[in-house]
Amino acid sequence: MKYISSAILCATLTAANAHAGFGQANVIVQFSEFNFDVHQANTPAALNFEAFDTMGGTRLLTGVTIDLKSSFTLGMLAENGEDYAIGPDDWFVEAGLFNNIAIGETIFNGVGGTGYGPLSAALEASDGVSQSGADSVSWYFEGGLEATRQALPFQMSAFVGSGQLDAEIYPFLSLLIPPPEPFFDLWVTEHTHTGGVSLTYTYEIVPAPSGTAALALGGFIATRRRRT
Repeated sequence: MKYISSAILCATLTAANAHAGFGQANVIVQFSEFNFDVHQANTPAALNFEAFDTMGGTRLLTGVTIDLKSSFTLGMLAENGEDYAIGPDDWFVEAGLFNNIAIGETIFNGVGGTGYGPLSAALEASDGVSQSGADSVSWYFEGGLEATRQALPFQMSAFVGSGQLDAEIYPFLSLLIPPPEPFFDLWVTEHTHTGGVSLTYTYEIVPAPSGTAALALGGFIATRRRRT
């Protein structure tokens, strides 16, 4: 069963330079939460963000920053499938956890990740009791992930438009398992992921024609009218 709790926070901050003649730095920050059980439903979780609206061309997007902060739990269990004992050098599994974030068709791979392997242990001969006894070993991990990713210039087009973005996060568990010689079974017994993703838009205001130029243009038009 997947649990998703999403929230969005929009704020526009404007910082003007104290010296006349300098432009303004404009920022929009959005935040979306996610909370789900990856083991029970190994599917992406939706992220709720609004696209950057150019407001009829009066704003120009200059940068996009993706910030991730999350916590996780991960449980794994391996069991000997042979009728003889196998040593820790005879088998292994290498696990890694990282996040993929998709914004429309643009995918940002590996936004925050960690690794655990290689993991191995001495296993007694199979006792015929599933997931228990001296022929099995379990691991449990918990921790947090933080990462920041800058969108490249050609990727920023994925954020421009109007309305809600088609965005999602997929915590990805990577398992490197050698050929089953000897044979062993591996189960993911728990994998939860919770946290939030922020989008920070930086942009510039497209300047309107200056007042002097507008007045000069008006005077030119008025002059032409008097001569006709």
